[in-house]
Amino acid sequence: MRDPRDATTALILCGGRATRMGGVDKPLQAFLGRPLVEHVIERVAPQTGGRVLISANRHRDAYERFGHPVLADTLPDFPGPLAGMLAGLEALARTEPEGWLLCVSGDSPWLPADLLTRLVEGLSPVTLPPSPLPSPAPRERELDSAMALGREGPGLPLRSQPLASLIHVRHRDTLAAALHAGERRVEAWLRTLPLALVAFDRPQDERAFANINDRSELEQLERLPPGDR
Repeated sequence: MRDPRDATTALILCGGRATRMGGVDKPLQAFLGRPLVEHVIERVAPQTGGRVLISANRHRDAYERFGHPVLADTLPDFPGPLAGMLAGLEALARTEPEGWLLCVSGDSPWLPADLLTRLVEGLSPVTLPPSPLPSPAPRERELDSAMALGREGPGLPLRSQPLASLIHVRHRDTLAAALHAGERRVEAWLRTLPLALVAFDRPQDERAFANINDRSELEQLERLPPGDR
């Protein structure tokens, strides 16, 4: 299997409705003087050698100013992040048929700088119980997807972070079928894949997967001392 670190493109998901922020385009909101999505790009682009896609259904011109291709959902009516992930997998399949997609949220400005490396490290083969037929030798299953388990703030428990995941492009058709069948839950679909769960539980990971849900929270975080952000 090709090393995913050499064949991964980041997909920044910015296509939601942002109902908790009054419908504004949340990743474009200013945080510490720059749009939230710019912080995310700064975190993930070095990890993928500058290969970045942006999933956005509104304000395409604004997103294009960041210098990366912008993809709209190919499905109508804002069906959620899975539709953005499908658009990303479809775009990747045209240029990198054995590639990987690193999916992240456009409103998470503290993503780990080693997110990709640690997700890739979690893809080590899993030893399965011996098969009753025909050989008693343990089997190994090759994992080709990974999801982070991380904290959304200091002192909070580890939680599944489906919008911090690594997915092989071969799952494009599986995702299309799931969306066609009505699936809209990112984690539920991810757990149908050969999936590694990777814990981000180091001291520096305390706020790694926090996202900003409303204007008052954004303003409160801006007032914190730099070391506490």
